Amino acid sequence: MKYRLRRAHPRRGAIGRMLAGLEGADAARIQEFQERRLRGLVRIAATRSPFYREFFRTSGVDPAQIRTLADLPLLPLISRHELAERADDFRTLPRRFMWSVRSSGTSGVPIECYRTVNSSVFELAAKERQWSWFGLPGDARRVVLRGSGFASDGKHGPTLVLPGARQLLVSSYHLTPDRIELIERNIRRFRPDVIEGWPSSIALLAALLRDRDSTIPVRAIITSSELMAPGQRILMQEVFDAPIVDHYGQTERVAMAGTCEAGGYHVFPHYGIVELVPVTGTDSRCEIVGTSLQNNGFPLFRYRTGDEVRPADPGPCPCGRAFPLLGVVDGRVEDTFTATDGRPLPLPSSVVDDLTGLREAQIAQLRPGVFELRVVPGTGFSESRTIAHARRNVAQQFGPGQEVGLRVFDRLPRPRSGKLKTAVVEPAERL
Repeated sequence: MKYRLRRAHPRRGAIGRMLAGLEGADAARIQEFQERRLRGLVRIAATRSPFYREFFRTSGVDPAQIRTLADLPLLPLISRHELAERADDFRTLPRRFMWSVRSSGTSGVPIECYRTVNSSVFELAAKERQWSWFGLPGDARRVVLRGSGFASDGKHGPTLVLPGARQLLVSSYHLTPDRIELIERNIRRFRPDVIEGWPSSIALLAALLRDRDSTIPVRAIITSSELMAPGQRILMQEVFDAPIVDHYGQTERVAMAGTCEAGGYHVFPHYGIVELVPVTGTDSRCEIVGTSLQNNGFPLFRYRTGDEVRPADPGPCPCGRAFPLLGVVDGRVEDTFTATDGRPLPLPSSVVDDLTGLREAQIAQLRPGVFELRVVPGTGFSESRTIAHARRNVAQQFGPGQEVGLRVFDRLPRPRSGKLKTAVVEPAERL
């Protein structure tokens, strides 16, 4: 129903036309659009969001002062910890009018966010606009590999068709030699235009197909959520014979970026305002700080994503768009876990995404099929509820037969870099 609602929404056409118009705009017109949206969102936040009402009341900043991009520094930087502790204070609408989503990202700090129907429609339209640069229609038929725990309940096989979304879900956790014949048959029967999902999952599917001397040509390979190794890129393009369309985003939905047909990696300025804040102690790395322009129900200004980026290549992109260029985004690398039966388990951090009552969370593999959930308690923490929820997630996503323990910390141990990873492979003898 959610997929059908987004595609049939009455504002979808108007949003698409607006995005098409901005695509040919110069930098001045794009900035004018951003500033107009910013002013409107600040007015809403100042009157309806408890967090921002408090800020404007106590800071001495008048909401009317926030008029241009140069005025953004008058607003506070928002950390992931702040969002984790005060998510409801950012809302401007009752919960029942929005969708709730949770994630731990790669930082180990679980957060909850809310999305309006309009913002979800905008999200889809922005992605479809990028896809159109590669000749893809909005109703492209997509094979999607993003976890898909649906296959762990025993009621479905490793694939599931969603007619309303024009998608064939393929379980990332059931990509094994004994299932690949069925998966390949179902993919061919579906006749996809696109392979979409986590790079680690798509690369694993590609490796299994290559071992069968099979190729499945499509029109594009859409990737997100992880960094791609050069070998993965080569393998995917060899098996699926298509360009890679990568995009960057977050659960918080404050910024979006992605590749164009000329190879540039662009910020999408209609989606959010991106500030690049220098990372202390480095010469050439910046943190992505995002300001959402499309979610009236959950406004976030100057949100620190925790993702770091390298400088972009100088000069305009050959595609001709005035969208800013972004360098390589770091901070999205995860270890691949291994199940008891030897199956690879891509993007294992998804196991802790919907856990609640925690300040920090990390899932660690001690050996194949043996995992440890490490947590720092937060408001409403329950040890029994947390471990039961985690074991349920592991069984649904990784399959039965796995072992999950729990350890409670005052602060999760950090590596030498100081940056916490949500999922790590850490042999028991190293503890």
